[in-house]
Amino acid sequence: MKSKNKIGASFAFDFFNVLWMVLFALFCLVPLVIMISASFSSDEALQNYGYTLFVKDWSINAYKVVFANVNPLLRAYGVSIVVTGGGTLINVFLTALIAYPLSKPHFKFKNAVTIMLLITMLFSPGMVPTYILITQYLKWKNTFAVMIIPQIGMTFYIILLRTFFSDIPKEIGESAKMDGCSAFREFLTITVPLSLPALATCSILVALSYWNDWGTAYLYVDDNRMWNVQMLMINLVQQAQEWKKNLGQLAGNQSSDSIVMATCILGTLPIMGVFMALQKYIVKGMTVGAVKG
Repeated sequence: MKSKNKIGASFAFDFFNVLWMVLFALFCLVPLVIMISASFSSDEALQNYGYTLFVKDWSINAYKVVFANVNPLLRAYGVSIVVTGGGTLINVFLTALIAYPLSKPHFKFKNAVTIMLLITMLFSPGMVPTYILITQYLKWKNTFAVMIIPQIGMTFYIILLRTFFSDIPKEIGESAKMDGCSAFREFLTITVPLSLPALATCSILVALSYWNDWGTAYLYVDDNRMWNVQMLMINLVQQAQEWKKNLGQLAGNQSSDSIVMATCILGTLPIMGVFMALQKYIVKGMTVGAVKG
């Protein structure tokens, strides 16, 4: 009897877990499908049917408007790729260098440095002092530095890597030191290869942060040659809304709503593809080391 009750309870638990995950997946997926549908819908279809899961009247005029001048779009993709790729490599490497000594029990300043890092999560210097520092003292306006450097060394990623590094058996490092291995060489040849799941997790999350960052470009980049994809999307949306306001309709009788959706699709598809291809590393990196024994 007890065995049957356990089986029934296990089945109910699994059923509600699956049901919850399906509902959550639909909650995330339906807005994306609606966005794609709206981007391929004509002006009349959006006016008559609103936003629907399936396209009522196919039209690619929104994408024609977006691709009317392809050079700014390609340049924005280039800027985003440089910032995301270069920023992720620099950020993760330096973050790992910070986390490595914090994972060592013999590092005497371990607790003090950790407390200082945690304080940065609770208090920020404020937008005005940061803006003055970046524009007047560092002279980073309209540069790649302003889009890369401020995000380096985020406390969350430092703690994540520190926790993972701490789970690596200390006997491995001690054996390497007995063979004459320096601390930096141990970090590169032992710690990094053993920490690839955690490093991959941090890399994906950092890349998402760089790619989706529009606030930095909005504040510190006024040269359209340095716009990233997100900033170009904002500009295209503003243009579409201005055209609709002044002309009542857009080129090819296309509404600004479909152009907004088309720009969102073009801005999210590349990083979405990367995330879907590497999402297994996020799960593995977040869960490895959670169970011991």
